[in-house]
Amino acid sequence: MRLINRSRNDSTLASKACDAALAEHVVRFGEYASRATASEYMVLVEGAKVKVEVVNRRNSYVATAITGARRLRALAGRMS
Repeated sequence: MRLINRSRNDSTLASKACDAALAEHVVRFGEYASRATASEYMVLVEGAKVKVEVVNRRNSYVATAITGARRLRALAGRMS
């Protein structure tokens, strides 16, 4: 199972938060979790709360720090 940190190049705070969320996700679900589901974690790093979304993929867990507003194009089920 690969652990992918999408916020590695954003900031050190977001990177540390994603690493902590990935570690907790592996403890919680193990090596194999149901596919295409997302879990959200609120991580306390250096006195700041960071929201992290971890998405289960076929061969990996992908963590992304949510530090700003989401683009509407990224939301599923949008109207055309």
